[in-house]
Amino acid sequence: MITIVTAARIHDETALMARRLTVLLALLAYAALALGSGLDRLAAKEPGLAHFVPSAFAAGAHRAMAARALRSGKAEALTAAQGAVAADPIDPHSAALLGGSSLLSGQPQQADRAFRVAAQLGWRDPLTQLYFMNQALRSGNADLAALRLDALLRQNPLLPVRDMVLSQFEASSQGRNALSRRLALRPPWTNEFMGREGPLPLSVMRTRAAIVANVPGKRWGCDAVAPLVRSLVKGGDAAAAKRLWIAHCPDASPGVADPSFARLPAPRPVTPFDWNLVGGGDIAVLPAAANQAGLIATVSGAASRQIAWQMLTLPAGTYRIRGIARVLPGTSANALSFSLSCDPGARRPLPITYSSDGHFNARIEVDRTCAGQYLAVWLAPGTQPVHIEKIEIEPQG
Repeated sequence: MITIVTAARIHDETALMARRLTVLLALLAYAALALGSGLDRLAAKEPGLAHFVPSAFAAGAHRAMAARALRSGKAEALTAAQGAVAADPIDPHSAALLGGSSLLSGQPQQADRAFRVAAQLGWRDPLTQLYFMNQALRSGNADLAALRLDALLRQNPLLPVRDMVLSQFEASSQGRNALSRRLALRPPWTNEFMGREGPLPLSVMRTRAAIVANVPGKRWGCDAVAPLVRSLVKGGDAAAAKRLWIAHCPDASPGVADPSFARLPAPRPVTPFDWNLVGGGDIAVLPAAANQAGLIATVSGAASRQIAWQMLTLPAGTYRIRGIARVLPGTSANALSFSLSCDPGARRPLPITYSSDGHFNARIEVDRTCAGQYLAVWLAPGTQPVHIEKIEIEPQG
């Protein structure tokens, strides 16, 4: 078999290697160590004093100088790192800084030797973990790379360049699968991966949601994925949010979730894919009694009001909404209406057929206008409470 390497592929591989080197050097800011004595701190601020620092502390001063020079991309980083190794040859941080300095000076073989020494002295140095993570990625061993990443983030889930490092895995199917297998262990950095610290770019949220949705083994549960689900909906990708929700939340459904309102009141913060009840003012909405399913609702104002809603992600097609709603003590509740639209507040009532025993149904055409549709329940004013026993939606052949 003859492999043809295109110019585009060479460019992509070169760009990837450059990016990995950038990540490696960026992490040096994290590798800078807290200095252990007054003289050491003084030498870190005044590099010329390093010669006067006792050898027991000189390594720290040289490490500080090496890290500072590396962050600035200066060639003297190598000399400072060599001084750190000479002052403390069994310190893994010194060896790692020598490795980073050697990479910067264009000496990859010397860098590799230094990092291997650092690894033999202990794996707690983040720069060493990052170097061997990159080596594993370059050799195609994504699982070993993910193991190194796990060790790195277990030390510091808030690593400043965490998302930059993660992007290397997220860029390939092998990397994404390796992350899924690692996340199945629920490492301490799981919440940070899910965006607990703040909103992530939509493209990153989509990728991470797909990774988490493919995590093998036991479901994580609704609470674990709810924050990312809500962020995805807010960011405009209801379909990705629903896939993640279905993958990990037992309460999820491809159609209407909790059609009989049996899980109200919800024991957790609700998502758009749960029933969201609207109350206050002239609207009263309560779950039915403990021995009954359904919802009890009353509107006392002058106009129909929305009393509940839920987001669906229906493919384009024809559907039928059906259910049961009765005015207590048991007559048909003709005051009930529904809308299904891209706007949660829009009221475009669907034509509904009622029967005398409280059953109803409505036919609806769903197009591709939006990936997430809001099913809203509306109720006209009345003096008698309405018992909504069930709401379902199903495709029509």
